[in-house]
Amino acid sequence: MDKPIRIYQCEDSTDGILSAVYDAGLSGYGHKFIRIRPMVKNQIDNYELFTEYVQVETDPEKAAKVAQTVKEKISREAYSYMMSAVISEYPDRGDAIYQFVTYGFTMGAKICSALQIPCVERIFAIKRAVQNETHFFREFLRFQEVQREPPLLLAVIEPKNRIIPLLTEHFADRFMEEWFVIYDKTHTEASFHQKDGSWEVRLLTEEEAQKLERLTEQQEDYVDLWKTFFRQIAITERTNKKLQRNMLPLHYRKHMTEFQE
Repeated sequence: MDKPIRIYQCEDSTDGILSAVYDAGLSGYGHKFIRIRPMVKNQIDNYELFTEYVQVETDPEKAAKVAQTVKEKISREAYSYMMSAVISEYPDRGDAIYQFVTYGFTMGAKICSALQIPCVERIFAIKRAVQNETHFFREFLRFQEVQREPPLLLAVIEPKNRIIPLLTEHFADRFMEEWFVIYDKTHTEASFHQKDGSWEVRLLTEEEAQKLERLTEQQEDYVDLWKTFFRQIAITERTNKKLQRNMLPLHYRKHMTEFQE
């Protein structure tokens, strides 16, 4: 029997999306009639006719249960797929995650290789896009020393996806005893790595974001020195702008010291 589509509207966060997956999964409404929509800040709601809407309350305990159940009942690889989609910014990720998890509870660990299923193919594509962006920023992210006592390193990025946890995990292994901050201007969040190796990611207040902006502006002398070095080692006759853009897209250059104007 056909029923109205039911859309679960949730907070645009990891806990928000997984809370929606939890509520929708236990609703008994019918998986094919369920959609999950993360609510983007400042976005105008476009309500559809003949559709039910459910407002989801973010619950960290529900989110944790979903995460743990996916690890135990499906696989850790499936959990990795799911979380890559969660931190992405694709509008359809909520639906893809819900369908992927639903199929996963039926198929088990085999779900990750079942690319003939549309939601699995979509999750795989999202995961690959997130991994590619993370890889680029691992290579091109630039830290600057913005404070000497105690020493503090700061990097600024503007990624399309919320990849700060993946980047911080990478650099935490390399700068284990350093204080550093990775600031995501796109999503107004940052990771804070402590000298003892611990770190956390959180949304910033407007005041905190402005403070980080001021710290980056204090490094003009350092930036000029780096740019001079970059120009001196360049061989003009071998400059190939087209190849350079292919290897290093313009999107990634904005906060790279050697390309700052």
